[in-house]
Amino acid sequence: MNTWKSRRIGWVGLAAALVALALWLAHGPLGDMLLARDETWARIQRDRVFRVGMDASYPPFEVVDEAGQFVGYDVDLARALAERWGCRAEFASVSFDGLYDALRTDKFDLLISALPYDRTLTRDVLYSQSYFNAGEVLVARSDDIALSTLADLGDDAISVELGSEAHQLARQLVRDQGLSFTILPQREPEQVVEAVRQGRARALICDRVTANGYLGQADDLRLVGAPLTDAPYVIAVRLDAPQLLAEINTALTEWRDNGFFDDLDRRWFSTISP
Repeated sequence: MNTWKSRRIGWVGLAAALVALALWLAHGPLGDMLLARDETWARIQRDRVFRVGMDASYPPFEVVDEAGQFVGYDVDLARALAERWGCRAEFASVSFDGLYDALRTDKFDLLISALPYDRTLTRDVLYSQSYFNAGEVLVARSDDIALSTLADLGDDAISVELGSEAHQLARQLVRDQGLSFTILPQREPEQVVEAVRQGRARALICDRVTANGYLGQADDLRLVGAPLTDAPYVIAVRLDAPQLLAEINTALTEWRDNGFFDDLDRRWFSTISP
């Protein structure tokens, strides 16, 4: 057999194998998942409305105001999605512990509720990209421009709330990374930030939500470096809504690049007290 014929037969065999694989995928569980229509997204496009579940008891992310209206960071995020899709967002509040059950039983189309990413639930729901990192951060005075990393602290004091995750993180950093800063525990959040403002501590560690509250009230403090830990807030949809998830992720990616989330930070974290 000449070389041309052998190559032709080889290509025919490969093509047959690919066809067989495609048929197997199309008729198997994976094919069902890949080819299934996202009925949730189709209904949203048809009815021009989607249902948002949240526990509206966590300002500034979500709360019901005195007029009975849903307001907050997550509410604005949902309404931005609605505007992008030419739809209307309908909100309902349930207890945080009941959010996932309500999503599974089709009471909501998506959850936006300062929802932490939970790796143990990835077989039950689809999670979006992170839209907010609530992890621990380092905060210092704005005029302390020499401080750029934890290592710059030397033997200086770090202010933390007694018994908090920040307190545990500070102890871990000293133990595991050989840092020598002094830990200054405070009983109240207000005392944590005042220790820095009064110069008794050079910086503080707290979660990003609390830090944004501090920064929103005055311009004498700043974030130092990248977050020390990751605690992503995400949007959840059902497993049978991959197109809806894709549309959400596309929006989050664009908004992360165009300053949309910076605007949300400025709007909502200037309204809460430290």
